[in-house]
Amino acid sequence: MAGLFLLLALILAGGFCAWVYYRREFEVRSRALLLAARAVAVAGVVALLWNPVVPTGPRSDGPERYVVLDASASMGALSADGGRLWDSAVAVARGLADDGARILVTGAAPRTVAPDALDGLAPAGVESVLAEAVTVAAEAGAREVVLVTDRRVRDPVATGLAARRMGVRLAVEALAPAAENLGVGRLALPAAVAGGEIVRGRVEVEGGTAGGDSVAVTVRVDGELRHTLRLAPPSQGRTSGADFTLGRLAAGTRAVTARLAGNDAFALDDERTAVVQVDPEETGVLLVSFAPDWEPRFLLPVLDQITGLPVRGYLRTGPDRYQPMGAATADAAAAIDEAAVERLLRRAEMVVAMGVDGSNVDLVERATARTRRLLLFPLDGAGAAAGGVATAAARSGEWYLDDAPPSPIAGEVEQFVGAGLPPLTRVLPVVGESGGAALHLRLGGAGAAETALILRAEGRRRAGVVLARGFWRWAFRGGEPREHYRRLWAAVGGWMMADEPLAAGPGVRPVGRVLQRGPPIPWLAGGYEDEEIALTVTDTADAAVLDTVLTVPPGGRFTTAALPAGAYSYTAAAGDTIGGAFIVESFTDEMLHIPTDPAELTVRTPSSAVSREGERPLRAWPIPYLLILGALCAEWIGRRRAGLR
Repeated sequence: MAGLFLLLALILAGGFCAWVYYRREFEVRSRALLLAARAVAVAGVVALLWNPVVPTGPRSDGPERYVVLDASASMGALSADGGRLWDSAVAVARGLADDGARILVTGAAPRTVAPDALDGLAPAGVESVLAEAVTVAAEAGAREVVLVTDRRVRDPVATGLAARRMGVRLAVEALAPAAENLGVGRLALPAAVAGGEIVRGRVEVEGGTAGGDSVAVTVRVDGELRHTLRLAPPSQGRTSGADFTLGRLAAGTRAVTARLAGNDAFALDDERTAVVQVDPEETGVLLVSFAPDWEPRFLLPVLDQITGLPVRGYLRTGPDRYQPMGAATADAAAAIDEAAVERLLRRAEMVVAMGVDGSNVDLVERATARTRRLLLFPLDGAGAAAGGVATAAARSGEWYLDDAPPSPIAGEVEQFVGAGLPPLTRVLPVVGESGGAALHLRLGGAGAAETALILRAEGRRRAGVVLARGFWRWAFRGGEPREHYRRLWAAVGGWMMADEPLAAGPGVRPVGRVLQRGPPIPWLAGGYEDEEIALTVTDTADAAVLDTVLTVPPGGRFTTAALPAGAYSYTAAAGDTIGGAFIVESFTDEMLHIPTDPAELTVRTPSSAVSREGERPLRAWPIPYLLILGALCAEWIGRRRAGLR
């Protein structure tokens, strides 16, 4: 059946080539030869995709046994007899190499290593993944693959399937068991807390130990010892945990570490790190009222309910003074200045700016240039212009809801038009054509209609401009009017949040403040898509470990090369400069996994397979690639000589 499908694919590919040359191209004398060259190239590609196994004849030019040496970090653990697993594994691999085997060492990619070069290697891999190494050995002609590993394998099923698919025997070389080991399996802390909030956490220990009445775990904040916890030692495969309280931490970025006291078989799972942002500048929804009235009092709780994001509010209470909502007005320490407000505006996921006028519009426009979700409550024409709307002087009076034009929130607005809601006040009339109207009003219920709310989507940015004041009167009354108030802003917030992944607001930052050692570093760059940024990462000695210029792809996500464990700082320059810090922790949970049963990693092929002729997959041969390349070159030269493009 497989051969039939391959034949059908070759016929279809050849038929397509013939159709192109005899129906779509100009007639030339050499088209038969050109067609033959293209057919050879296409047939070669189809064959490589199919990748059949090709007999090689009796082998005498290379080893039939390969040794896959597991170089993951857990191989550096102490064994029960007091030595290192890695030293035992190297000795076993050398012994097999003396019998004619070839050594493959796992890592970012399996590589062949001479026995004499093993002394210069150290186990540093993030995890034991062996299926790729088994495949490489089989494609190189191996009939038997011996795994030298501690059996803490992440892909045992894939490894066995690879051996069966490639027709090789798979065996496991026994190593001494590892000594008793414990590790900090989990350190749970909130990623961010408000200033003055009590910080609580939990630490859990995994592994197994046969002795001792308790296990000691130290908890430190920025290197300062806060707790020494005593936990019951867990049995194999189980956990033991304890809760702790760090109290009220100072504002800023706080690194919290939990470390097992004493020594055991493996050091790389004895410490975990977490970062807590106390009173962080990054936030989900930020409301800033430059001319405080009753609106923030009712809108902020609604935004908190409907978005599910962290919500913060600030009221301007004086020159260069902004008071957080919910804090006592007399608490001078809680107030922040305008520079701090601008930083918060730059980092927010969604910004609600109230009381925007000519005195503060420059600040709002500058700080929200990259904000994707913006809701403006302007006081005058300059404030409305920040949302791209031209207006005349404000008109006072009592303005009643008239109708709901087609808009993203029309379905919600239609339900309370004519519901007898309190009138709105002080409308900014729109001048000229302005699309995106979502709510119409009439003065006293009569006269010309004016727009109260405009919603616009421009590229990846969604903005709303509220041209009337007094929506808070709906919520102030309670009952059904309050429900209509909630539904209106829930509809606006839902439209703004639609079709966008949640992030931490505009800026360039790693996806987390604590990252795993080994994989490439993933970054977020919301608001900088298709822009060129200069990214520099430095270590604790201020030495640059990464200095590059790159263009942020659509979606605002990219990766950079993996970094060794340690603490790093970064700066990203793209017109403005953004900076921060992150940690790459050395932790690996390999030793916390129970070793795989050797039977799951053993594949025995029939004895007849040992004496059969050697076989290699087609992709392991250089001839098909040379044939395809030669056919493509011949066709290209022939087409140019024949006058074809």
